[in-house]
Amino acid sequence: MITFLKLGGSLITDKNSPHTARPDVIRRLAEEICSAWNQSKGTLLIGHGSGSFGHVPAKKYGTRQGVRTDAEWNGFAEVHAQATALNHIVTDILREAGLPILSFVPMNCVRAENGKVICWDITEIKNCIDRHLIPLIFGDTVFDSCLGGTILSTEDLFTYLCEKFLEPPRILLAGLETGVWKDFPSNTELISEISSQHSEDNSYIHGSASTDVTGGMHEKVRLMQELISQGKADSALIFSGELPGNVQRALEGQRIGTAILK
Repeated sequence: MITFLKLGGSLITDKNSPHTARPDVIRRLAEEICSAWNQSKGTLLIGHGSGSFGHVPAKKYGTRQGVRTDAEWNGFAEVHAQATALNHIVTDILREAGLPILSFVPMNCVRAENGKVICWDITEIKNCIDRHLIPLIFGDTVFDSCLGGTILSTEDLFTYLCEKFLEPPRILLAGLETGVWKDFPSNTELISEISSQHSEDNSYIHGSASTDVTGGMHEKVRLMQELISQGKADSALIFSGELPGNVQRALEGQRIGTAILK
């Protein structure tokens, strides 16, 4: 079974300080991924968010909602520049840890229609996996036939990729939060398990505490429920990568945080 691992923007950047990566955290995550990878040699695809790199200009220009004016196209280019700047940092650190990472830039290969992927030749991603390499993707700006341009989150990209593999993947979403809280932001009631069949009960799930133009926690849960209920994903975990060891535990199959199941 292939595993999709997302390193959330809130985890690998300081989302309250523009253009600020957390290299020490990324190094620790890289070591955890490397430990799990060396033990299992399983099939892995990694994605990461943009955090304080892409989300700040994206909010300023409203890029997710569409791109029409010259100012908005300038913002579109700025979001892409910031997203790729962070990707270079993440790629370098993961490779320094010994992981066989090959980065794929969504802008160069993905096309969208009304905010959803409609065209993406993933032949090279599959070739990458077949050769025991680890593809790395990230949330990025893309051209959109209806909106002009938009932003696709890592979860949006995962959604498309889920249909392209023989077996439904398991999805691991590592962020700052311990999991999904029933009483966010008080954070006293952690939900250990969510059914993919009860999306109408999600009104208590809120967005992100910091700048997030792609919907925050509520959108993550909704997307995961949809994928699992449709048989496109096997399961999902939403958990904190801030706690040392958690990413390795999740990759090794331990249930931590909040599980979304059939």
